[in-house]
Amino acid sequence: MSSGARHGVRIAAILLGIGVCLGAHGEAARHTFWEVKGRNNTLYLLGSVHMLKPDDSLLPAEALHAYEQSKALVMELDLNDANAEALLGSGLESAMLPEGQTLGEVLGPELYATMVAHAKPLGLEPEIMARFQPWFAALMLEQTALSQSGFEAGAGVDEQFARRAQADHKPIIALETVEEQLGFFAQLPTEQQRQFLRATLKDLDTEASDAAVMVRAWQRGDSAELERLLRKESGDTPELFRMLTTDRNRRWLPRIVALLSESQDYLVIVGALHLVGSDGLIELLRRQGYSVVQH
Repeated sequence: MSSGARHGVRIAAILLGIGVCLGAHGEAARHTFWEVKGRNNTLYLLGSVHMLKPDDSLLPAEALHAYEQSKALVMELDLNDANAEALLGSGLESAMLPEGQTLGEVLGPELYATMVAHAKPLGLEPEIMARFQPWFAALMLEQTALSQSGFEAGAGVDEQFARRAQADHKPIIALETVEEQLGFFAQLPTEQQRQFLRATLKDLDTEASDAAVMVRAWQRGDSAELERLLRKESGDTPELFRMLTTDRNRRWLPRIVALLSESQDYLVIVGALHLVGSDGLIELLRRQGYSVVQH
């Protein structure tokens, strides 16, 4: 896979990290890692943080063991897909405004001025963002803020396992395509896109510290704290949260359950916030009658 394609697919994965991405847990060390038994196999579920600082990027030993035991990885995207570059190119067309429109016109003077005031210190010139829809401008701001604070996609959980799988020729089963992921945002009405941008701007100054809180919760397997972060996400932009988190969990569930009828083991890696909460994959599996154990 070319470096350009890998970079493009990585961006798409990060964009869906809204679900991007603490105090002692009070129990023996745990991880954002669960195990569920099928009739003849084991399914492992690992919560991912899509961008990490290199110093925080150590993977749990339990997850590495699960990787060795598993026939394939199951991930939101196949980061090693050789066709991803073409998919990203066509998908990014949905990030553009219709011909003749500019971001400033769509946002209106007040919101546009606020966006520019946040973009310039990050090195994002308004001219670069002028033709993008509000949702994509919001994600550019968010990712740039994290990158400048030392968070790297290459250190993220997804990218680390994708590199291992590529080296080991281990297959990756993708739950979605790049086009599908970008399409979740592109279908948002303009006013919801504005709301998303407003929420992003409101939290931009604390983006790095908020991400650090999530990383610490992820490292400790602190499900209670991850659920608190999940509730915060849902409160900021509820409609977008439902579409990006709850709805996707329910679409993924049948494919994940189907793996439990096979004889080979699988490691499922999705954003950590997809696993926790009343509509998270762990609870959805329990409602299906499976016993899911955290390690």
